[in-house]
Amino acid sequence: MIRRAIVRLREWIAVEDPEERIEGSGEATTSPQHRRSPEAERELERLGELDDEHRRDEP
Repeated sequence: MIRRAIVRLREWIAVEDPEERIEGSGEATTSPQHRRSPEAERELERLGELDDEHRRDEP
């Protein structure tokens, strides 16, 4: 009984074979809500700069 529990525990804790793992980019995975493309980031930065300029020009 204890032997079965140990075997099950080892199977549950066992690390997958590294040869079968999927290689990734190493970047953190974020939810789609918080994911932005580089183009979107640049556009947001550009709009922020335009807003800053607009506020400086206001009397």
